[in-house]
Amino acid sequence: MKLRQIEFVVTVAREQSFSRAADICHATQPSLSSAVAQIEEELGAKLFARTTRKVALTPFGRHILPHLESVLSARDEVTAAAAAFHNPARKLLRLGFSPLVDMRMLTGVTDPFCRLHQGVEVFFKECLLDDLAGRLESGAIDMAILPRDSVPDGMQQTPFYSDPLYYLPQSGQRVEPPVALCLTDLPNDPVIMTAGGCGLNRSLEVLFEAEGISPPAYPGYALSYQVIQEWTWLGLGAGILPRAKLLADATSAVPLLRADGAPARFEFVWAWSGTGRPADHVVAFLDHVRDRSVKPVESKVG
Repeated sequence: MKLRQIEFVVTVAREQSFSRAADICHATQPSLSSAVAQIEEELGAKLFARTTRKVALTPFGRHILPHLESVLSARDEVTAAAAAFHNPARKLLRLGFSPLVDMRMLTGVTDPFCRLHQGVEVFFKECLLDDLAGRLESGAIDMAILPRDSVPDGMQQTPFYSDPLYYLPQSGQRVEPPVALCLTDLPNDPVIMTAGGCGLNRSLEVLFEAEGISPPAYPGYALSYQVIQEWTWLGLGAGILPRAKLLADATSAVPLLRADGAPARFEFVWAWSGTGRPADHVVAFLDHVRDRSVKPVESKVG
């Protein structure tokens, strides 16, 4: 398996088109199709279902895609690390984040910072929580964005934003009435969780404990937030997700309320190591996020 082949697969998945992916990758469509077929043969299953109208990931493709994306991300990280070594004056801001994080909120902070600090380059790295903790401790990243309930011990933090939670009913049936649903009034349907590592399970456990409830958990685990939603439509269980991770067609999603009537939310924070002296541009970014954390921010709709 070659990096170029992986790049082809990831681009086809993003564009949902072999022809557009070939143009973006500066390859002929036959060579791209051949490379994808070679990876499918090596992995033992089809990655894409092709029709005359569209290209879509198969269930196996959805399972494998995050792993292929992580390979390309690791390649970019190695390239950036090598460039930083050869050019110590280069100002690289390395930010890691949980898959739960709303990227629109993140770029809403980094874009204005980069406009004010023209020489700073931002490197993003999506990681599971254990990986984030290790990277913070080793200095492989400068800051992390993660759920407040998942900040590693010994790390400093400052608030970032909150994301309202929504309930996805089993079988995708809209809950009517009410327009919102209190956590203490949840149906007794099993709640579908992920395999862990992104912070969803831990944050829900903390929320459930605070509300004095213990909803049943679905015995299996979903590999992605999209799979959680698909499984609710199939009637396997219910789901609870932050608004930023809902699919555009999640019309059955119902806002969740706490027992006191306040919206149920996940709180996200910036976290960083308190040891050592950060580079000047990292200190400037810390000041930037601290200034913004003075006013509470909520994740954007849609």
